[in-house]
Amino acid sequence: MSSAEQAHNLKNVRVRTHWLSGIEVHALRVDVMPGKAWHQLSGDLPTLSIVVRESGGCCEARASLDDDGLGTRRSLRRRMGHTSLIPGGSTIWGYSEDITRVDEVRLILDPARMRDVIQDDLPSNRLAEPSLMFFDEPLQVLASLIAFNEEELSSFSLLGDSLVAAMVARLVSLQVLPNMQGRRLGLSASQVKRVKDYIVENLPNQIRLAELATLVDLSPSQFGRAFKVSTGKTPHKWHLDARIDRAMALLNDRRKGLVDIALETGFSEQSHFTRSFRSVTGMSPRAWRYAQVA
Repeated sequence: MSSAEQAHNLKNVRVRTHWLSGIEVHALRVDVMPGKAWHQLSGDLPTLSIVVRESGGCCEARASLDDDGLGTRRSLRRRMGHTSLIPGGSTIWGYSEDITRVDEVRLILDPARMRDVIQDDLPSNRLAEPSLMFFDEPLQVLASLIAFNEEELSSFSLLGDSLVAAMVARLVSLQVLPNMQGRRLGLSASQVKRVKDYIVENLPNQIRLAELATLVDLSPSQFGRAFKVSTGKTPHKWHLDARIDRAMALLNDRRKGLVDIALETGFSEQSHFTRSFRSVTGMSPRAWRYAQVA
């Protein structure tokens, strides 16, 4: 089949690729022309495709372009997106009728990289059978956070790593692994201190979830859950709050400019620093600085 036959009636496709927790992740925005449209979803490795938004109509994953079930399923399916697990080497189509845009997140599921994330064996048949058009709310929410927070992903590696580690763990948990039961939920006090000290020592740097997990000998997915149980915050949120705390201290030195403070606390742009600071404190850095002497 030619490339023209593999994709039909697509107007524009924007793909942004990230490597998060060692997993290849594509955030796609597909603009579609009126009428029927399709493209292949298949690849050499298994793919987890999560549609997070459909504009102007419905789309679906189907094994054959001759399947006429879309009209029936349109009235039955919740308008909250859907997920499909597509085995490597299979032929699965993304199909739509009179849709204008689709936002989708795809994870390329290299089994070796998945094992690195969960630090356990995968069920032997977990990625071998297609599961098309199912709905899982945790996967949907996590994928939406990736799709609609691209700028955060570029500035906070911990955020993207945590989201993808949680997605991989969730996918595996849909077929329960017996030897995952009974593991501790939280971190010890010494482990929490070790992680927090590491974050503070590397505050301006991009920190990967796997780095922190290695400090306490856990998988990235286990660590993310355990850290939140122990601290009440995700690793990303704790890192962000620590950056803002450091920024507050630096703002008390009136000789320091906002651009310098942004760089010293790990923000590549002053505009991003301002948004993040306001999200935590409710004030811009400039307003916060002046309020200290008011």
